[in-house]
Amino acid sequence: MGDCNREVPPQQKKVLQPLLLRLIKKSLRTGKIALTCLVIIFSPFIVWVILSLNRELIVIMADWDWLSSTFPLLFHALGEQVNTPAFARGFNEAALGGLLTLFGVIVTVWYYQMVRVQEVTEKRLFVIDEILEELKKNRAIVTALNDETGDQPCIMNNSPGEPIFVTEAWHKLGADVALLPRRLHLRLSILYGCLNRCRDKNDYHRNKASIDRINGIIAELHKFRSSLSKPEIA
Repeated sequence: MGDCNREVPPQQKKVLQPLLLRLIKKSLRTGKIALTCLVIIFSPFIVWVILSLNRELIVIMADWDWLSSTFPLLFHALGEQVNTPAFARGFNEAALGGLLTLFGVIVTVWYYQMVRVQEVTEKRLFVIDEILEELKKNRAIVTALNDETGDQPCIMNNSPGEPIFVTEAWHKLGADVALLPRRLHLRLSILYGCLNRCRDKNDYHRNKASIDRINGIIAELHKFRSSLSKPEIA
């Protein structure tokens, strides 16, 4: 009895929670894809059933005595039309044409949506790779600055007044960096703002608290890159 009532250790909970969240996200992604496929396949049938119900409703309203007596001119003319084979045949032909058009629109929208998702995913991967390569260069510069002694001259090759760190990729990507998650984009904006302000070693020490978070940002970029679904870029 004591073993059955024993609680899960906190460390084991920390390990199980990410696995559970990853499983839930994967299940939701799979369910979304399955639901989209079912809607695309069965949408014409669903719309056909709705149109058939509407046709039967029109016939019932046309044959309803109370409506015929209340609105005699309207429902007398309507009753003469809906109770003929030509009405059912024309209604079915119009419904079939509308269904074909609707199905074509759904397939077209779905196709362009899939293409758009693939393009955005590929662009995100490109942005992440460019920033990761640049951040690794800057991390090497940070390591070199931290290894210098107080009496040792700065080993950086930058000209006076130029930034110590490399920020070319960040400026080159421009608005594409907004494709990253908002929190990650904000952290990168703060980091690069500090990197741009560093013209010498003293500037680095003034911004050291923010710049030393570069390892955490690199790890977060790797984590986000691995979370991108491979089927989206296949």
